[in-house]
Order: sequence, then C-alpha cells, then structure tokens
Amino acid sequence: MRKLMIAPSVGCCDLFHIEEQVKLINEKSDYLHMDIKDGVYVPSYGIGPDYLDYLNKHIDNLKPMDAHLMVKHPQQYLELFARSGAEYITPHTDCIEGDAFVTINKIKELGCKAGVALSPSVPLSTIEYYLPLLDKVTIMIVDPGISGQPVNPQMFVKINRLAKMRKELGLNFLIEADGSMNKDLYRPLYEAGADMVVLGPPALWNKDADFEKAWSIMENELEQELDGAERKI
Repeated sequence: MRKLMIAPSVGCCDLFHIEEQVKLINEKSDYLHMDIKDGVYVPSYGIGPDYLDYLNKHIDNLKPMDAHLMVKHPQQYLELFARSGAEYITPHTDCIEGDAFVTINKIKELGCKAGVALSPSVPLSTIEYYLPLLDKVTIMIVDPGISGQPVNPQMFVKINRLAKMRKELGLNFLIEADGSMNKDLYRPLYEAGADMVVLGPPALWNKDADFEKAWSIMENELEQELDGAERKI
C-alpha cells in the first residue's frame, strides 16, 4: 500500500527552537513545504528565499523544498527561488492564468519541478491543458493564507476527480492536499487519491510543547487513521 507522504510547513517552526525542529523535520519528513506569502495575494506573511537558501547551505541531505508561492506576481521570483535551492516551485493558478505555459516552462528551464496550487473555488478545468507539464498539483482544501477555516468536503471530490484524470491520462504528478490539516483528514484524503499532505500547527506543533513528542503523536495518528485504508480510484 502506498503511504501518505508528509510535508511539514517549515515556517511554522518555533523561532527559539528552530534548529532542532528543522533537523528533526528534515530527518523524518518526505518534503519540506515552504509557505511564501506576500501580504497581498493572501492577508498574511511567510518566509522568504533567504530562509530556503540558508537551509540549503547548512543542512546536510536536505529533503526537497517546495516553494509554495502565495504571491500576486510569482513570475518575478522564479529565478530567485531556483537559486535558493527550491526543488519544486508552486504558484497559484489564478496568478499565472495569463502566462501559464511560459511560467511552467520557465520553472523547468531553471532546473526545478513545476507545481501549481488551486484554491477551493478554482475548477480542475483551469489546468486541463497544461496538466501533462506538471510535477505536482496542490489542492487547497481551505482558502489560502487564512488560518482556522473548516475544510470544504467538496475538496475530497475534487482530489478524487484529479486522481482519476491522472490515471486516465497516464500521468504521474503528485497530488498534495494543503490547509487546516488534522488527523481526521488523513484517511479521507488518502482514499480520495492524495499522495501527500501539508502539516501545520494543528497537525503537528500543537500536539505537545516537546516537539519530539508532538512528532510521535502525529506519526501515531497518521498510522492509526490509515490502518486499513484503501484507495478508491
């Protein structure tokens, strides 16, 4: 059975314990999710390319970093994040709709893997024509950049449709689910067809003040929730 991969949002690390937390995350996770927020496209701020660059230079055997660009004009920053060590660059579809092919091809020319993120209201038909060019599709299960939202259950249907499209077209991009992650979502997301989930404070950091204990709790929850789960595609 395929596992459900995890990508902790590294910008959520406690600034007073960042080194130990980043090292543990890098050792045990599958990908490093890097939330880049400009305060314009979304009403909050995140980490920047200097953060990725520092990790790239100081952490041995660094797991793949995914630069999730929640920014209004991602085209301006592609080279910057490629130089900073991002393996994946993932802009939002509504920010590249006028030059999607140019943007995706540019990401690949820079030596990175191309992802796109779809907000809950964005239909899958938006990416239909460039889906074969993508290495990852991130389905936002809440509106981006605003914490504390309930998950829209229609997003399980959306992920399942995307997984069926992938199978029918013979493609192999990753399907990632992002937003308000918690233990109750692991199984339905996995069964819908998601390959990976992004972990924020509710799914990881808030589990215990001791980060190693918090990680163990998260791992146990993930294992318990996926026990006996089956893909429905």
